[in-house]
Amino acid sequence: MYQEALGQTVNKMFDYSVGRWGDRQALAFHDERLTYLEMRRRVAVMTAGLQHVGVRRGDKVAFLLGVTTDWAVLSYAVWRLGAIVVPLNMTWVGSEIEQGLALTDADVLIVTDDFRGVDHVATLSEQLEGLTGSEPGAVSCPRLPHLRTVITTSKSGKTYPFAFDLAQIQRDGAAYDPPDFVRASAEVTPDTDAIMLLTSGTTSFPKPVLHTHQSLLVGVAGYADGIEAVEQDSMLIIAPNYHVAGYLTLLMPHLRGAAVHLLEFYDPGAALEVIERERISMIFGFDVHFLMLKRHPQFAMYDISSITRTMIGSFPGSFDDIKDMGITHQGNIYGSSEYVASQSYLPYRDRHDEERMRLSHGRPMLGTEVRIVDPATREVLGPDQSGEICFRGPALFKHYYNMPEETAAAFDEDGFFHSGDLGWLDSAGYLYYRGRYKETIKSGGENVSAQEVEIFLETEVPWVQKAMVVPVPDPKWGEAVTAVVELKPGAQGSADDLREFCRGKLAGYKIPKQIVVVEPGDWVSTPTGKLDRGAMAGKARAQLRILD
Repeated sequence: MYQEALGQTVNKMFDYSVGRWGDRQALAFHDERLTYLEMRRRVAVMTAGLQHVGVRRGDKVAFLLGVTTDWAVLSYAVWRLGAIVVPLNMTWVGSEIEQGLALTDADVLIVTDDFRGVDHVATLSEQLEGLTGSEPGAVSCPRLPHLRTVITTSKSGKTYPFAFDLAQIQRDGAAYDPPDFVRASAEVTPDTDAIMLLTSGTTSFPKPVLHTHQSLLVGVAGYADGIEAVEQDSMLIIAPNYHVAGYLTLLMPHLRGAAVHLLEFYDPGAALEVIERERISMIFGFDVHFLMLKRHPQFAMYDISSITRTMIGSFPGSFDDIKDMGITHQGNIYGSSEYVASQSYLPYRDRHDEERMRLSHGRPMLGTEVRIVDPATREVLGPDQSGEICFRGPALFKHYYNMPEETAAAFDEDGFFHSGDLGWLDSAGYLYYRGRYKETIKSGGENVSAQEVEIFLETEVPWVQKAMVVPVPDPKWGEAVTAVVELKPGAQGSADDLREFCRGKLAGYKIPKQIVVVEPGDWVSTPTGKLDRGAMAGKARAQLRILD
């Protein structure tokens, strides 16, 4: 229940779990295993080491790290100090990283020199003026006036003259003083800022979303209740740790005494091995993550029957494929960084309602109010009426950092956040998300929901495996409804066949004017696992030879 998070901090939550489940496994990465007691000692060592190099309460500590033990321990240590975790996108290039550091006024950067073959330290040494000539703890980068400390971690043991070394920080923290550790935690309150998430937008650079300890934990507790987590569970993190889901899937199991298993980055083969070996029972992923597991050449060789509960960002067209994997609970979510991705969820207890599990995004979390409004008039709409999804509740973010105008514009006079998302609530209170309003195609004077057409194509057309509907410029229609489709293996179907199938089942203005057929390997995803609508629209225009 979300009420258990009210008045709490991440530190108190973790200490409670250590006290109750101290000898149970808390964290696993490759062959390394840490019990809750062992993990807290590692957190204490890291906390003391960070204090030694000057990290303090209120600092914004940016991470460019894989999903490793150090990442998990550092997160808890930063929270223990009352500092703010700022996860940065590991796929960014140098200029994007600099922009992220500038947007968040990062004081400290912790960065690896080896992530999937990318040396982020070398990238930043070239990108950040003044970095390589700086001293540890006295960084001087003219374009980043807040950045004072860089900490590096290296699998090869390499150190850098301008940075503190994470391994040395941990050695220096080994003689930590337990009373200091307790005092640091006592100074952190539920209203202390905990994490700054950069929204995963695909059309503009992300905005920094600031959450407190309490709002973060409210989202975590909602999922712990909905997925019915218990101490016997094991969660595998396959989400990137620069996405809110990375932190949900770290904290949620620890709220219930369960074990968390880590992969430095998502690799379907490695994930299958861990699922079978560790008997993983809970997992989060977008539908693309599950489909990558299913399409792995050795999928049939692995036993994944231990997975009983999921958190999925998915759409109806993927439902049957995921069901065929033996996944009996598809816990579809509707969420965004502004609400710790916890606005609504199809809980485990609803798994027998297969129709809603296929089509909806669950029910609003306890304590969360969702309303649907007409975006033009702000009139509140009734059941089954499509409009803008708005929400308020205890997991709502504090503000967009340093963006007061954007923050004010996002809320109405009743305190509801206006998401810009299209959807509706049914008479039983289940939420149906159908895309961004900016994904609405304006064709011949009519508004067409791209995802409404996508869902129809994926669930009704027998030969369509996957579909994405995008606009392309058209002299007659303004924007022509264009379907990018992948056919089912061995299936055939022409553009005329598809349009004919749609007649009488979709309004004429919703029927795709153009059809682009792609292969399974042609789909482009964002770093967080969502299909990249902009990239696929570009592919459609290129194939149709339409100039921008």
